[in-house]
Amino acid sequence: MDEWRELKCLAWYRVAPVPSYQPRRHHASQVGELNELQGQDITYHCAMTDPERFGELVWTTAWQRLADLHQEIVFVCDGATWIWKLIERYFPNATQIVDWYHASQYLPPIAEAAFGKDTPQAKTWLEQARQLLWDGLIDDLIHDCQLLAHRPQAAKPASQAVTYFSNNHKRMDYARFRQQGYLIGSGTIESGCKQIASLRLKRAGARWTEPGAVHTAKARAAWLSGSWDTLAAKRAALPLAI
Repeated sequence: MDEWRELKCLAWYRVAPVPSYQPRRHHASQVGELNELQGQDITYHCAMTDPERFGELVWTTAWQRLADLHQEIVFVCDGATWIWKLIERYFPNATQIVDWYHASQYLPPIAEAAFGKDTPQAKTWLEQARQLLWDGLIDDLIHDCQLLAHRPQAAKPASQAVTYFSNNHKRMDYARFRQQGYLIGSGTIESGCKQIASLRLKRAGARWTEPGAVHTAKARAAWLSGSWDTLAAKRAALPLAI
């Protein structure tokens, strides 16, 4: 493969309380997660295709998981516009949440540009801004970013943050989301992307054809989903080619 390709991944799972006696499992950073809740019965899917075809995969796998029979469907994603367009097309009544960690990543560059790296002023501003984000006070956060956008050295990161937060305003009501028992972090799918793509496909010295990369990624997704043995048994039962 001579050109870069994007592998798109998705995960379906149920969110359930973790019993007090059960060890709590976190895929990576606990930022944006509720410690008493955890994704369970996870199935991963992936494809190296355009958004339109990927949307068909999302809908098909949702049907397989009987997602339409659930009272609530919640999507936790980053702020990519094409993702939200697919969700609004196929799941117009679903709750949309921007991953808290992705959103918070817009804040450190502003603090550093406006006040200097690791300065007390930068740390204070960043702490206050993160608290506003955590509490879902997006109008106040946008206002604070707009004030710093007038400083030449902070204009670019502050303006980018204002645009991002404005476009995703309704998806950042984090205080309400937590109160309703929703996870606001995308650790489950981030872990899947790491195990499917980063650890398997991006190994040092690895070179792939596109079909080979896709087949390997899908096999890895099936293994992580606990469906490998079932698929292998079905394959073994197929008649041999003559």
